[in-house]
Amino acid sequence: MTIFQHWYHPEINIKVYDILVILLLYFAVIVYGTIRQNRKANAPAYNYYKNALIIQLSMSVVFALVVMFFYPGDSMVYYQNLNCFNKLFFIDADKYFDIMFYGNKPEFWSYFTYETGYPATYMWRDPNAIFVSRFYAPFMFFTNSSYILSTIIAGFIGFTGVWKLYKTFCQIYPGLEKQFTWAILYFPSALFWSAGMMKDTLTLSAIGWIVFSFYHFFILKQYRVKYLFFVIIAIVLIINIKSYIFAALLPGLLIWLFFNQLKRIKSNLIKFIVAPIAMILLIVGFTLIMSNMSEAMGEYGSIEKSLLQAQVIQQDLTRSEQYGENYYDIGEFEATPMGVLRKFPIATISGVFRPFVWEASNPFILLAGIESLFLMGFLVYAIFKTGLVKFFKNIFADPILIFAFSFVLIFGFGVGLATANFGALVRYKIPLLPFFTAGLFILIAEVKKRKSVNNQRTGE
Repeated sequence: MTIFQHWYHPEINIKVYDILVILLLYFAVIVYGTIRQNRKANAPAYNYYKNALIIQLSMSVVFALVVMFFYPGDSMVYYQNLNCFNKLFFIDADKYFDIMFYGNKPEFWSYFTYETGYPATYMWRDPNAIFVSRFYAPFMFFTNSSYILSTIIAGFIGFTGVWKLYKTFCQIYPGLEKQFTWAILYFPSALFWSAGMMKDTLTLSAIGWIVFSFYHFFILKQYRVKYLFFVIIAIVLIINIKSYIFAALLPGLLIWLFFNQLKRIKSNLIKFIVAPIAMILLIVGFTLIMSNMSEAMGEYGSIEKSLLQAQVIQQDLTRSEQYGENYYDIGEFEATPMGVLRKFPIATISGVFRPFVWEASNPFILLAGIESLFLMGFLVYAIFKTGLVKFFKNIFADPILIFAFSFVLIFGFGVGLATANFGALVRYKIPLLPFFTAGLFILIAEVKKRKSVNNQRTGE
């Protein structure tokens, strides 16, 4: 029995079957979450596991309803693609697997017919978008082609990596589990935009898996094959969806490794000698990795390509006839290193803190503006609590914070430079949000910790 059917996409609907399955999922999540928490009673992070699962399930349902009733977008188009692919499977499985393994080759378009339906042409031409459709397609077999249930599965796939990121921060900074729930698990825009069938769901999850595995393999030196496997799979996902995220993440990871090794050296003289040599090796290593991956990275495989791509995207997203007036303008720039660096302050501020509240033109942008206002307020509060000098001193004293804020700056700069459209910016910047907010919580906690130690010494 159908309760709701979309007026334009009749295959997107809500049935009694969907409601029953969702209720069963809530029951299963509560039971599984409770069992998992009890088994991990000695791990404080798991005190929040059950609630995190419930909130993730709820947000996926909300995301699906928003798409159905208010804000149709790419998620709905991905679902159409999945429907076409899965209908093709039952008609000719060989053709289905051609697409699953080899992607959007031009000759594969002839596989689709009136019976299967046709994928969205603008997505078919985009190998990144088709990769996302190919990734999600097998999971559709478990949902009886239900959009809302497919959204829930996508949300839980995304949750796996976010939870790994949360666990990593909790392991490094015990005692901040509650703060990290708000920074990593429950931050509103990151939670919402990673709750459905979107690129952002997969990329945020992949970042979590990379950080988790990198920490265990390279920092803790737990040399297990599974960590390398997780890293490789996550990197493949990111490069095939949004390769610029990897271009921003890699320098941060190398910086983390560099400063972590440097911190272990006790002698200041040896640090003074080793630091510049290690920094040169780090730059050379980054250059070699990027040059060897240039073909896979596409438009972001070299500095020249990246700058030109940023300029093209920025100019495209400010075309009001295509995107309306919902954009910001940081001014034109030359696709050269110096031309781009001149835009560093305004581009970074835009990437991290915009849209501003007064720039909102619809309810969704207004909510994002309120969130941005909170981020600015939180930053000011953290600086006030620590003091401006100690704020930066504490960052450079901690390899994790150096990594987190270097990623925020690099990624925020890139997104702010190239995006220009507020609707896109809200989604594009979500990878930096957990690192920014978690980093500020860590800095504030460090101040409280030092005050507590000083008070104890004074009392003694």
